[in-house]
Amino acid sequence: MTVKQAQALALRLKQDPAIEAVDFEPQVEGMHGDNGPPTVASADNDIPDHSPRQHYEFGQQAVPPYMIGGVNALHAWTVPGGKGENVRVISAEIDHWSYEHVDLPRPFLELTVGAVTGAHDTSSAGIIVSRENGYGTTGIVPQAQLGYLQWGTDRLLQLADQLREGDVVQLGVHLNYTPFAAVGCSEKCYMPLEYNRTVRDIIAYLTQEKGVHVVLAAANGNIDLDHPYFNGYFDRNLYDSGSVYAGAVDPKTGLRASFSEYGSRVDLFSWGYSVTTTTWSANLPTTGYTHTFSGTSSANPIIAGVMASLQGVARAHGLGNIAPKALRGILVATGYPPINGNRSEIGVQPDLHAAIQKMLDDHADKPPTGRLALPEDVKSGEAFSAHVYAESPTNKPLTYQWAAAGFTPEAGTQATLHLIAPSVNADTHTSISVTVSDGRHSLTLAENITIKAAPGNGDCNGIPPWDASKTYQVYAEPVAYFGKEYKQNFYNVNKPPDINSGPFGQPWLSGVPCP
Repeated sequence: MTVKQAQALALRLKQDPAIEAVDFEPQVEGMHGDNGPPTVASADNDIPDHSPRQHYEFGQQAVPPYMIGGVNALHAWTVPGGKGENVRVISAEIDHWSYEHVDLPRPFLELTVGAVTGAHDTSSAGIIVSRENGYGTTGIVPQAQLGYLQWGTDRLLQLADQLREGDVVQLGVHLNYTPFAAVGCSEKCYMPLEYNRTVRDIIAYLTQEKGVHVVLAAANGNIDLDHPYFNGYFDRNLYDSGSVYAGAVDPKTGLRASFSEYGSRVDLFSWGYSVTTTTWSANLPTTGYTHTFSGTSSANPIIAGVMASLQGVARAHGLGNIAPKALRGILVATGYPPINGNRSEIGVQPDLHAAIQKMLDDHADKPPTGRLALPEDVKSGEAFSAHVYAESPTNKPLTYQWAAAGFTPEAGTQATLHLIAPSVNADTHTSISVTVSDGRHSLTLAENITIKAAPGNGDCNGIPPWDASKTYQVYAEPVAYFGKEYKQNFYNVNKPPDINSGPFGQPWLSGVPCP
């Protein structure tokens, strides 16, 4: 099958109302074009200190010839926890870093099916955790632990079982959709990993259910993620996985790097050129360094290091694990834009000094923290559960107040709320929220949810759709549900016909296809 034939088939499938989504299995690329050549070789006992060239770790003040500053890791190192003490980071890439590199640790965790040593992940690892030893480079969180995942959708899901709340995962690959004529791209049409719906769902599970911080490269495709073609796929108001998209800035112009993806979904950016870090080559397997790591490849581990540093500070100050969306919100609120002041193109660059100050000020008396977990979408009339994971840093008892207008029930006072979605004839976007209180402070969490109408549910030869809130007490009263006609057998409320029907003894008589 040719590409055009596959695209035509996908278009036909998308027009079928019974099919929710059609995705191609994308081609994953390891972003190896971002690797920088190694510097001149040095003996193991004569490696120079490259840290003066790690400008991405400096403060906001730009140092010539650069037009923009860094993430202010230097300040974070003066704050307890800022070096990543007791924080775990996972680097997910195609190759793995040089485990024998003199400036890098061995992995505390490894999930692979035969990955080979490579320059790309060695450079990512150096940005995050190269050791504070007086030579080479110093990572943003030199005291953090680093683990490795050989990229793969199935392995990402396997990794979930080994992750803990507060861990950080950096995803250093992107998807190749070349050519992508619909968005005006003919070559190097790279897209972020979350353009694969399965990956996006796994990431949402990691952030919302596991409390894991996830950052992914926004990709090197120079594509507008707000393009009408995407139909709101990257609109955070419609769906927010909780991850961070890392864009790239050109430090010599202080503006968006020409290759970087852009749009409202890109939360944070950092350096996409001239990044000094560790590297690997056959000639320098254990002592390699480069001054030219680049791309969203370099920006991504910088952001990962920042997230690990801020999480480390939170733990060191008794604040526990910060929820992924809350930590992202702190970094966005305190970051600074490219030199043109535009905060909506590739977001802002983190400033750890400002972020730490805001976090500690906001939590001075330690209000509740938490995250809300519920499905991205549910079927019309479907039963499901919503749960809030909340805690009080000072161990105060918490109360809960749910708001779920249109659902059954519409309110609740426990950490878990069992719900039935309303019956709808068309897909309906709404939200559910919960307010958590410790008696003095309140935290309101809200998530969007889509109620999916049953295929053909509103077109069953005029038969009204089943209504979860209606009392059915008229014998043989017909209803339409998921393409079938059911007739009332005996009194019932909130009894979905598909699982409560039979020839006798059930609230509904067995269903038959709509006439």
